[in-house]
Amino acid sequence: MLLNMCRGMRVNALRSPGGLLRRYHNVQYPHLQKLNNSPYVKLKPVTSLRAGSAAEFVASANSKLQSLIWRNPVQNVLVTKKPWTPSTREAMVEFITHLHDAYPAVNVIVQPDVAEEISQDFKGPMNGDPNRPHVLYTGTPGNIVDKTDLLVTLGGDGTILHGVSMFGNKQVPPVLAFSLGTLGFLLPFDFKEHKEVFERVKTSRAKCLHRTRLECMVIRNGRETPLVLHAMNDIFLHRGNSPHLANLDIFIDGNYLTRTIADGVALATPTGSTAYSLSAGGSIVSPLVPSILLTPICPRSLSFRPLILPHSSHIVIKVSSKMNQRVTNNVVNLSVDGILQKDLHVGDEIHVVNEVGSIYMDGTKLPSMKRGTKDSDDGGRDTQTFQSDARSKKRSAESGIYCVAKSENDWTKGINELLGFNSSFRFTRRQKDN
Repeated sequence: MLLNMCRGMRVNALRSPGGLLRRYHNVQYPHLQKLNNSPYVKLKPVTSLRAGSAAEFVASANSKLQSLIWRNPVQNVLVTKKPWTPSTREAMVEFITHLHDAYPAVNVIVQPDVAEEISQDFKGPMNGDPNRPHVLYTGTPGNIVDKTDLLVTLGGDGTILHGVSMFGNKQVPPVLAFSLGTLGFLLPFDFKEHKEVFERVKTSRAKCLHRTRLECMVIRNGRETPLVLHAMNDIFLHRGNSPHLANLDIFIDGNYLTRTIADGVALATPTGSTAYSLSAGGSIVSPLVPSILLTPICPRSLSFRPLILPHSSHIVIKVSSKMNQRVTNNVVNLSVDGILQKDLHVGDEIHVVNEVGSIYMDGTKLPSMKRGTKDSDDGGRDTQTFQSDARSKKRSAESGIYCVAKSENDWTKGINELLGFNSSFRFTRRQKDN
């Protein structure tokens, strides 16, 4: 939904505020020459850069945050922005200009549509040298992902979700977010601080908050190979424009929980607890609490209340129907971090687990795991459990999203300032008519 909205904004905004007609081109390197129409900007293919370098995160016994450490110097920085807004466009040009002037070794990566949007807004070359234009690297989303060391976002929470979604099932680099949007639970820094904050990040003096992601495996028509998706905020099933309530069977760790008849169900991370889940009556959960939220959306039964489950839970939701209901009438919408996916039908199911740390009870397994045989080399344990343990150890350091934080109190400040947490009612006396 979020990406579709962004795409629509970009398609409709064919003219910039300055009146220059924007033409759109396929994301292929031969078209870079067509975009190189600014005397102060030169576009190059992102494939010419070295591969992305992963950061390390070191925990401290005296802090809830983790130190961001670069073993190799930061070189490739992907900068994303809220599309087609004057404030974010001006901020992006200012930020990139600062990077080029202060850190010549840093390569700036942007998406092709962003390059097209901002290329005419640079007012001069690097450091005033006419022989040194601002170099921007761009290319296909896959190539951009492979080259990125650090992700910088300029906008609101939606801009972060959009930037993170580019990486799909791959490891997400550290995220440095500056507030330039309308809503910002995830935005500790004001853009006025961008010079000082980036310097701390680049010199390994920044702290990060680890935010978990959900892994969603979608099985359609009983297929063994699932579609795997990741969510930083939430996954929700909803009846959409159907006049009928959704019938959903919910299982937790292989045990049947309930069949809910409702508008839908939301599954959220602690980060996403202030999004759709909160609007549906779910709890606000600190991002430091390892958990998965299961929140019914307008259930028919008043006794189905929101649940906070351990982050190790394996949740299965199957689309079902009433006995006297036509199967074709029970279509359920699936959305992952606001991005609408292909509809689910009766018999389809989703498996939702934490990206790492899930414990699979006897008789349960992920769709992509094949149950093996007992092996004396692993102490007689089932092969599936062994695969799960190995998978967990391998991905523990790469899972989730590390967001650069200002302090350990960012979350408390956010719910107080943005939600007005526990604010009393205010009575304003109406002035008497003159």
